[in-house]
Amino acid sequence: MADRDKKKKRGGRRLVLVGTLSVVAVMLILACVAAFAVNHVMSSISEIEEVELLDPESEDFETDEDAGEDSMDPDEVEWAEDVEEETEKSAGVTNILLIGQDTRTTGARERSDSMILISINDDTDEVNMISIMRDLYVQIPGYSDNRINAAYQFGGATLLDEVIEKNFGVTIDYNVEIDFSGFQSVIDLLGGVDITLTSTEASYFRAQGYSVSEGTNHVYGEFALVYARTRYVSTATEANDFGRTQRQRAVITSIFNAYKDVGLATQISLLDDILELVSTDMTNTEILSMLYLAQSMDLSELGSYRIPVDGSYTNQTIRGMSVLVPDLTVNRAAIKEMIAGTYEQ
Repeated sequence: MADRDKKKKRGGRRLVLVGTLSVVAVMLILACVAAFAVNHVMSSISEIEEVELLDPESEDFETDEDAGEDSMDPDEVEWAEDVEEETEKSAGVTNILLIGQDTRTTGARERSDSMILISINDDTDEVNMISIMRDLYVQIPGYSDNRINAAYQFGGATLLDEVIEKNFGVTIDYNVEIDFSGFQSVIDLLGGVDITLTSTEASYFRAQGYSVSEGTNHVYGEFALVYARTRYVSTATEANDFGRTQRQRAVITSIFNAYKDVGLATQISLLDDILELVSTDMTNTEILSMLYLAQSMDLSELGSYRIPVDGSYTNQTIRGMSVLVPDLTVNRAAIKEMIAGTYEQ
């Protein structure tokens, strides 16, 4: 009797062991399949190319026809001192600069049309977006003071990162570049995104031939791009180019939410196509890490800000350019709070 009980126990343990090994084997197979799929997907992404710095003798100033006479001499601009110590970054924070560019001129390196700092805090599970206005007048190492979007034309993402750190005290960890065509295609691949229009916006876009209405509209890439680039109609709170950057952040938020809502299997299948449309200096491991973080975060309420903040700049005409001359001390403090999620608008 005792021998039979021992045999039953040994048999039970063997069944448990076999069952456990079977589960582990299945998990390993699935992991291998997933790893193969991910490696295939990651092979499609382009690396940001290192660019040769523009000869300072060839630098240019993008003048505005309606700017009028200069209101300020370049030598009159007073800059705050550079941050002396290396910029400190809170633990758990990753700063990614999303650079949108207009590449309609074949073979030419264009200025950055949009610059959005996406700051991810994996300790608080918060994501904050900060638009950097392209008309900001800033210091560009090795060149004359100019609009910030000129830095990208003069030296690519590397110089633009250096300009942001010098002027605003923010270290950029990674860059992601996308052109207008890619931006439109990403939205189409997701099956469109939801955009909320005010009555004024809806009337404006209907006059442009688009069938939209006040409230939430499900739109595709063509309209989303037009919406994100429009500066001639106010949003609920911002006007002109300030309103344009607010629209861009609204579209980015919608893209995040649309991607997260399609489910893991569809995300993986879409990722192959989406990554072909962007360039980045992130490694495959770093991209996967960011995607993993995104899965665990609530992206329904992304922090949405812009630099310069209200009351921290003056409108000037310098070298024929209509620019925003910022108070760097005020904006450095503001952007630090924005990244931490403590800034009160």
